[in-house]
Amino acid sequence: MCSRTKRWIAGAISAAMLTGILAGCASQAPKEKTVIKILYSNNFEHVEELVESTYEDIDLQVEISPYPSEEIRRLEKGEGPDLVIAAHPDSNQVQKYLLDLSDTKTSLVYDGTIMNALKLEGKTYLIPFPGVYSGYIINETLFEEAGLTLPSTNDELVASLAELKEKGLGLGEDGINFSIFSDYNSSVGMFFVGCMVPDFLGEMEGVQWLSDFRDKKAAFAGVWEKSFALTDALVAGGLMDSAAIARQRNLVLCQRRLGNGTLAAAFGDSAMYYECVAENKKAVEEGISREYSYRMLPLFSDEGNEPWFLFAPSALMGINNAISEEKQDACKRILSILSTTEGQDALNQDLGTGISCLLDYEQAEGGIPAGVEGYVESGYIYNVLFPSKTVEYLGGCVRDVLAGKKSVEEALHAVDESYYEGTAESGYDFTVIGEMEHELSMENFNVRRRETEIGNFVADCVLEASNAQIAVVNGGGIRASFYEGVVYGGDLSAVCPFDNKIIVLEMNGQTMWDMLENGLAVCTDEFPGGRFLQISGLQYTFDSSKPAGSRLVSVEMPDGTSLDLDGDYQVAVTDYMAGAAGYAEDNGDGYTMLNYYDDAVPKGSVTLVKDTWLTYRDAMALYFEQHSDSAVDAGIEGRICDLAQDK
Repeated sequence: MCSRTKRWIAGAISAAMLTGILAGCASQAPKEKTVIKILYSNNFEHVEELVESTYEDIDLQVEISPYPSEEIRRLEKGEGPDLVIAAHPDSNQVQKYLLDLSDTKTSLVYDGTIMNALKLEGKTYLIPFPGVYSGYIINETLFEEAGLTLPSTNDELVASLAELKEKGLGLGEDGINFSIFSDYNSSVGMFFVGCMVPDFLGEMEGVQWLSDFRDKKAAFAGVWEKSFALTDALVAGGLMDSAAIARQRNLVLCQRRLGNGTLAAAFGDSAMYYECVAENKKAVEEGISREYSYRMLPLFSDEGNEPWFLFAPSALMGINNAISEEKQDACKRILSILSTTEGQDALNQDLGTGISCLLDYEQAEGGIPAGVEGYVESGYIYNVLFPSKTVEYLGGCVRDVLAGKKSVEEALHAVDESYYEGTAESGYDFTVIGEMEHELSMENFNVRRRETEIGNFVADCVLEASNAQIAVVNGGGIRASFYEGVVYGGDLSAVCPFDNKIIVLEMNGQTMWDMLENGLAVCTDEFPGGRFLQISGLQYTFDSSKPAGSRLVSVEMPDGTSLDLDGDYQVAVTDYMAGAAGYAEDNGDGYTMLNYYDDAVPKGSVTLVKDTWLTYRDAMALYFEQHSDSAVDAGIEGRICDLAQDK
């Protein structure tokens, strides 16, 4: 055989081998990952790492949203996340939108009492996240300094707080030294549930009542009026600010104030306890506070019964039944890994909770706050397992009572009506307001970082309704998306739920510059503040990479001229920004340069042109009415530019 032939054969063999190798590589090419989406208020960093390292074919993606209502609205529009998470899901919505998990192993590995309470018509749709203990978090150091023994009854609690106030201990600018952690309606509702445990729900009479309530044979009205006795006493003693709990001004910053000694006690949970400890450590390091010790106390009896702590899962998770079988399988595998010790550990790290509902889970040392352990051992822990969204709705009705919008009797009847009729159907305004050309999304805090279509739309509505030259809308006032198609009255309330009124102020250019600069102060990547301004009637450029206070670069009017710092402009803002609720507890989002109402803060260089008495919702309704001849549209127009995003 000639050398040429040998070379040809060798080449053919090499080519064949290369083809085989390439074919093998092609057959082993990585499969496209199944994307699973979650919408929740936490960033599941450790969960994501665990899931993706366990299942190489799953890409877990988390969109952060602190507004639970947005998840439900997306499910209703067929655009919901794949894994659905809720603290107090509505029973009707659970059965409508979630997959039955009864035939999965995950439904069998959790505490039976909790899982039985979660069942609907004998079926399992949800698994519990690790939970939290709830009770009173107290600054133990302040009680010791005042020579007070720890209270063991409600009367002693009120008397101790009154004595601390008299001695000037644990007080903030508002003069109160007790609050309820009230970021969510469910937190407020939990306090009123707790008030009923030692003398009712923890007794046989209450056990029977709750069983009857589940079967719609019992009611709150006529039974739960006594749950308001403690808050009445706290408010009457000037110890608690009912207006803050009622959302008539900013919520009391419980963790921060307990951490720096300007709050003596608060109702909250074990996750909040550890946040207070961390806040104090930070404040001590910054030299703005001394070191304090903290303790949790249970809910007290007025009749000599044993006190109790509360326990509830921090949230519940299920699978969207509208997704593909491939996605459903991926979601089931995620639930499976989360239902292990490793999964619970990851959830604990991400959620800041620590009490797993998993059977045989070994609780990490130090995961139970001081004061709780003895009650765990004695069994005086009440599992809060009310049906549907009862606790959350109770909290919302309590706010109405504290705001003077409802009597106690009206509030309790409203809770009963909501449960008996089904919360999914009650309370939502289905009046047709107009039509939206395409979806205007509120997602990943976009309204708190940059120009958005929905921000432009709301600002345009405010501008038209107020007849001002310029309108600004704080991004934190926009809480949900608009979807393509029919817009209902309930949609307006979901998008802009607050009752702040639009006013028109005349201000000079320097004040407007300071206003815009303040809006950029908390424009961060992780959890941006709600003061970021969406605008109509001007354009501004900023650089988010610069230090807060020096981020604003330029401001231009629609005709291209620069802002005249000495000129006068009429600007539509909200009375909230202008100090109507004061500026304590970060009320007004730091817009003190717009102060017109708060006598405790030096007045800004502003004058009131008019009070429209309109909310953002009213302005949007008027806009739809004025433009009813066609579907409403909005887009990005270059009103706001962040130079850091262009680098």
